[in-house]
Parts: sequence; structure tokens; C-alpha cells
Amino acid sequence: MQSHQDLLFKFTGMKKACLFLFFPAMLFAQKKQWFDFTKIQSGPYIGVQQGRNLVFELGYERRSKEIKLKNASSHAFNIGANYDYRAGILGADAGFWFRPNRFGLTFGAQVAARSNFDQGMLGFTPTVGYKIWFIHANAGYYIYPKPLSGVKTNNLFVQVRWVFSKNSRTVNNGKRKGSFFGS
Repeated sequence: MQSHQDLLFKFTGMKKACLFLFFPAMLFAQKKQWFDFTKIQSGPYIGVQQGRNLVFELGYERRSKEIKLKNASSHAFNIGANYDYRAGILGADAGFWFRPNRFGLTFGAQVAARSNFDQGMLGFTPTVGYKIWFIHANAGYYIYPKPLSGVKTNNLFVQVRWVFSKNSRTVNNGKRKGSFFGS
């Protein structure tokens, strides 16, 4: 017959083994996640747009990206100016894009104002693209309800933007005090 201390030692050892085996599962089963931060980046961008004509862009973008283990999304607002040399049109764009998961496509829209220094036009474009690191490539189609007569500018286009994130900060989403790596 085993003594009371031997049984207690075996039971304590079994508790430690169970804790060691099931602790990772308990950690990720919590409703509050350890990695739940938002990274906010902003900075200038330069871009090239190719359609009927070659258009050069300069602008500023502010992106908000979730840092999570699952279902991380990001979105951004941008504003910029562009110039179509061949058509002689100066333009301004303001837009928004959204990426629903970490490696997916970006979906967005832009509002565009164009002028040939005598007349102006307003337009709208839906976009779809892909962003990796600091490069964002997308395609879209400008819809101008009242286009300028005699001016041939881009309607269907592909564009590439290089975003230089100067300012970056991380915000805790307030779901857990402290962080995984310490207070």
C-alpha cells in the first residue's frame, strides 16, 4: 500500500503535467487576446498611374493596421495630387481602401477632381489592389459623369504607389492591461 505522501506527490506531478500540456490551449481560449494592437502609420507617397496616359502622383496616406493573431485587417485614407502631362490635366484625389485580412486584396474608392485650367470635372473610381510592405498596386476605372469635351485622360488604369511611412505608433486596443512581454 502506498503512503499518503506518495499519492500526493503523484497527484501534484500530474497537475503540473496537465498544466504544462494544456496551458497554451487555455491561453488562446481566452476571449481577450494578447496580441490586439493597432499600428497607425502615416507618410507621403509617390506613384505612377498608367492608362491611356502616364500620370505622376504625390500625396499623403494614413493607414491603420490591426496587429492580431487572427483576422487582422487594415484600412487607409489618402489624399494626393497628380498631373497628366499628355492631356495637360492637373488632378486631386481623395480615397479610402480596406483590406479585410492579412494577405488579401485591398478594396477601395476614390473621388477625383480634374482640371485643364479652363474647365473642371469630378469623378469617382472603385479600386481593387494588393499591398505588400510599402508598395501598393491597384487597378480601377474612373467614372466621370460630365467629362471635359475633347480631353482624353485615363479611365481604366493601373497604378503603383510607394508609401514612405514616416510616423508610426502603436495603440493598445484597451482589451487587456499590459502586454504579453511585460507591463
